[in-house]
Amino acid sequence: MIFRIFLVLALSLAANIPAAALPVVPGEWALAPKVGQQPRLRLSGDLASRAVLPVVSAAEIASVRAANQRAATRKSNRRLIVGVVRPQAVLPEASTMNWVAVEGGYAARAAVTSPEAGSLRLGINLMGVPGDVEMVFFGSDDERLEGPVKVSQVPDRFAPWWSPLTEGATQTVEFFVPAGHDPRATGLAITGASHLFTTLSSRLTKRLSDIGKSEACEIDVICSPLNSGAQFKQAAASTAQMVFNDGGFTGLCSGTLLADSDTLTQKPWLYSANHCFDNDATPYKTAAQKQAVANTLSTLWMFQSNSCSGGVGSTFPEATWSQVSGGSLLAYADLFNDVMLVRLNNSPPASAFYSGWDANPVSSGTALTTIHHPQGDLKKVSLGTSLGFAVPAVGDGNSSFIQVRWNSGTTEPGSSGGGIWSLTGGQYFLRGGLWGGSGSCSNAMGIDYFSRFDQVYPAIASYIGPVAGPTADYTDLWWNPNESGWGLNLTQHPSNIIFGVWYTYEADGTRTWFVMPSGTWSASNIYSGPLYATTGPSYAGTFTASSVQARQVGSGTLTFTSTGAGTFAYVVDGVSGTKLIQRQPY
Repeated sequence: MIFRIFLVLALSLAANIPAAALPVVPGEWALAPKVGQQPRLRLSGDLASRAVLPVVSAAEIASVRAANQRAATRKSNRRLIVGVVRPQAVLPEASTMNWVAVEGGYAARAAVTSPEAGSLRLGINLMGVPGDVEMVFFGSDDERLEGPVKVSQVPDRFAPWWSPLTEGATQTVEFFVPAGHDPRATGLAITGASHLFTTLSSRLTKRLSDIGKSEACEIDVICSPLNSGAQFKQAAASTAQMVFNDGGFTGLCSGTLLADSDTLTQKPWLYSANHCFDNDATPYKTAAQKQAVANTLSTLWMFQSNSCSGGVGSTFPEATWSQVSGGSLLAYADLFNDVMLVRLNNSPPASAFYSGWDANPVSSGTALTTIHHPQGDLKKVSLGTSLGFAVPAVGDGNSSFIQVRWNSGTTEPGSSGGGIWSLTGGQYFLRGGLWGGSGSCSNAMGIDYFSRFDQVYPAIASYIGPVAGPTADYTDLWWNPNESGWGLNLTQHPSNIIFGVWYTYEADGTRTWFVMPSGTWSASNIYSGPLYATTGPSYAGTFTASSVQARQVGSGTLTFTSTGAGTFAYVVDGVSGTKLIQRQPY
């Protein structure tokens, strides 16, 4: 059990209640994960099935520069684009790989090269792949092994799963298929590659001429006078660098691991900026489109210098940083307040800290600290002062943001979503995340804008506040007796994840069904998750797993008003509706 104080003062809408009427929650260190299997290779020698992609074109490079220049010119959001998702090509698949009998089963390697890439990620089809299949990854410029990843650990296998980052122009994945499966019939296939113009060992210093390393006034966290305090180190340990694919780009942002009120477990909520996964102008993305980006998320932890020389961090943390891949579930996104909350599919390392937070407004004149990854560089710290609130028309809305002017350091592209903290009673409490602004090393009077945690807290309280799990088992067939012919099949697992199948009809009356393979409880009676539609080969003839395709069509929310009744709200391809449901009697 994790022991901590959880202070919650009564929430009231009455105007005469003092401002300090919202929760203030301290942080806690991450629990040490269970000792898992260490990555190991079963094969040796050059046995990989190989594919070499074309050299990155001038048009692809120009698209990256243009995307970053738009944000720089508008002095708005500070997401950074550092790579491209390569066009489809003929890539290795299980049916053509060189499978070798090894102890306990079969192993094969697939290698993809994107010439001149600094780092690489691979998209892998896992649809229909047995859950006990394992994957281990390594790059051409680094002996570090990433994994092992079991297919059963991947919650969403309807879309391609993206591998961890590895260094060099080639990434190799070694697949292990246990005995009892035909490895050539598993459906494993490489579906794409993400080409980064940078490397981890270079501190993610960019190679393109107009995507440089962070500015000279930035300060490594280890070089800050604040680093002598345990509380500052905790806040720094809650900051992660985010790497994700968005359409044809690979982007970087910063995010903060948040504590919640559950004293028995730790849920890896990451607080960042909506614009990290969204478009920087209309048309803005739907929740389903942002979830597609969330599926590709990898996070880098303790990506910071581990020594300081003359006030400048001088060493790369080869032995101490770690990567958590596997994507995330988008829980909440707000365009106008520029807030995003995702739940990581895999737990952060034990070196991470779940940050405390304060849901009360920040007073003008408050000293503030932001910790972030400018230009994707090693972790930096900037110190400033709150100038009150302003409305920078984020997303053409009228939400107010915290104004900050810096007296030490600044923010840059890549800093987007980075948390900002106030110090109270010797503890750092999160107060918001970076949108953007005009601050820079050459513009000391520039102003940056941060989302207001106090404004968004009511919308995310169901995730990080005191919420109980489900109080009943809702496994059953559900329907509306006045609308016979369609219904829901809900299966609630011991983990309280509900797998739902919705048997219904298309707009033209064609029979169809959607699946909701996972979701989250926002209250003890409210469960939400993404909806998918699938297509595949006919039941007649030989089944081919690689022919199965899935797309996210929207989302569904189950609200149970009792153990036997409730509502089902849905959005499918932009069409929304709500149905009354009840258990189907026998």
